[in-house]
Amino acid sequence: MIKKIEGLDNNTKLQELELYDNRIRVIENLSHLTGLVYLDLSFNRIKVIEGLDTLVNVRKLYLVSNRIKKVRVLLF
Repeated sequence: MIKKIEGLDNNTKLQELELYDNRIRVIENLSHLTGLVYLDLSFNRIKVIEGLDTLVNVRKLYLVSNRIKKVRVLLF
């Protein structure tokens, strides 16, 4: 189970990222992945939706079954 989003520093051309069904609590370390088109963070433990403002190419974002309590500004 993944608890923290990390180790993606060298994947700047990544277009799809599936991190569903883990124990991630914070959306972090994704700001450099500006080429992402698909991001699935469903079935985690995320409480605040934030840190997505640089992901301007995301067309499919999945956050199903998290513990979302707050949404910070999303500029898509």
